[in-house]
Amino acid sequence: MTAPAAAETAEELYEEAPCGYLSTSADGTILRANGTFSALCGYDTAELVGRRRFQDLLPPGAKIYYETHYAPLLQMQQHVSELALELVRPEGTRVPILVNAVLKPGGDGDPAVVRVTVFDATERRRYERELLQARADAESRAAAASALEHVAEGVVLVDEDGAVVVVNAAARRLFELAEAEAVGSILSELVPEWAGIADRVPVSRTGVAVEPVVVPLLVGGETRWLASSGEEAANGTVYTLRDVTTERRLADARDDIVAIVSHELRTPLTGVLGAAQTLIGLGPQLSEEQRLELTQLVAEQSGRLARIVDEILLTQRLDVGDVAFERSSFDLAAQVRTVAKRSASWRASRPLEVVAPETLLVEGDSGRFEQVLVNVLDNAVKHSPPDAVVRIRAERHGSNARVVVADEGPGVPAADAERIFQRFLRLDPSHTSGATGGTGLGLYIARELARRMHGEVGLLPGTPGAEFFIDLPLVPAV
Repeated sequence: MTAPAAAETAEELYEEAPCGYLSTSADGTILRANGTFSALCGYDTAELVGRRRFQDLLPPGAKIYYETHYAPLLQMQQHVSELALELVRPEGTRVPILVNAVLKPGGDGDPAVVRVTVFDATERRRYERELLQARADAESRAAAASALEHVAEGVVLVDEDGAVVVVNAAARRLFELAEAEAVGSILSELVPEWAGIADRVPVSRTGVAVEPVVVPLLVGGETRWLASSGEEAANGTVYTLRDVTTERRLADARDDIVAIVSHELRTPLTGVLGAAQTLIGLGPQLSEEQRLELTQLVAEQSGRLARIVDEILLTQRLDVGDVAFERSSFDLAAQVRTVAKRSASWRASRPLEVVAPETLLVEGDSGRFEQVLVNVLDNAVKHSPPDAVVRIRAERHGSNARVVVADEGPGVPAADAERIFQRFLRLDPSHTSGATGGTGLGLYIARELARRMHGEVGLLPGTPGAEFFIDLPLVPAV
C-alpha cells in the first residue's frame, strides 16, 4: 500500500500560499508577511516585519492614493477589493498587483489588524495591454475601412491567387459589383476583362510610386477608362483605380474641336489666299469679269471666316454668361418674313416656303431671335437635297409663339435628338445629305440664345426629314 502523504501544516499553507499574504496595523505597519509576498516585493521577511509600512512599498502616486482613498475606504466599509497597485522592488522595478484587504477590529483593548492578500497581476496587465492594443488596432482598421469607403478612387486588394480581400465602394461602382459577391471571389471571374488589364497595370515592388496607365474596361456595355497602378503588399497586391472616362472624352472632344475649327478656318483661308495671290500675280492679265469673280470670292470667304470666329467667340461668351439681351416686344411673324427675304444665298440654292400670316407679339430680343432663326435655317438648308423645299411657318402654340423650320433631308436619328445641340457636334455624314461643313456650333448657339429669352429650341419627333421648332413667350394679353 502507498503511504499517505504527510499533511500540510497551517504554517506551510500560509508561507507557500499562491498569493502574497500579510497583516498590518491600522497605520500600515507590516506585522507579518508570508514567503510569497516577500518573493513578490523582493525583501526578506526580516526587512519587512515591524520595519516597513505597506504603503512604503508603493510608488509615489500609489502612496498618495493609499492615503486618500484606500485607508479611508477601508475604515468606512471594513474591506476593499480588486485594488490595482504596484510594488516597487529594491532594484527599482515595479510589479503590478491586485490587493484585497479586510479590517479586523480589535477587542478588549487589542489594536485593529488589516489582513491583506496580494496577487501578482503581471500577466493580467499584459493581457489587458494586449486587449487594449487589439481594440485600438481594430478601431484603427475600422476607421481605415470607413475612410476607404469614402475615397473617390477605387481600391482593390487581391491575394496571390487573385481573390478579392478588400474592395471599397468606388471600386465596386466601377466594376458594378455587390460587396457580398466581391470579397473572397476571384476578381477575373467577376470581371472577365480584369486578367488582361492586370497584365498591363504597373505594380511597384519597391515602395516607390509608379506612373499609372490608362486602360479601357467594358462594364455593362459601356467602355470606361481607368488610370490604374498597383503596389505589392504583404498579403497581395493593392490596385488603385481612377475613372478618367470624362477626362478621356474631353480630350477626344478637344482633339475633334481643334480638327473641326482648323478645317473650317483652313478652307476659306485657302480660297482667300489663292484669290489674292491670283489678283496680285496676274492682275493686269485678268479680265474685268475675272477680277470681279476673284474679289467676290475674297469677300465671301472673308465673311465665312468672320462668321466662324464670331460663332466661337459667342460660344465662349455664352458659357461665361457675358451676352447682353435687349428685352422688348416685337412681331415674330414679321421678323420671320424679313429673315426669309434677307436669305438671298439660301433662296438661290434652296426654295423657301414661308407661312407667317398673322401678327405674333413676343417678348425677347429681336436681334438675338434673328440669329437663332438664321442658325436653324442654315442647318436646314445645309442638310437638304439641292432641289428640296425648306418650309418655315409661324404659329401660336399655347402661351408661346412657335416657328417651325422643316427640311426634306434624311432627318436626325432618335439617339442623336439631343446630342445635336452639343457644342462642336456634327452628325456622321451617313445620317446627313453629305453636308459636313460648319463648326457644329449653330444649333448650340440657337438653343442657348432662345433659353436666355425664356424660350426653347428643339426637334419635333416622328416627322419625315427634320423639323426644328423655336418657341418664344407671347406678350400677355392686357
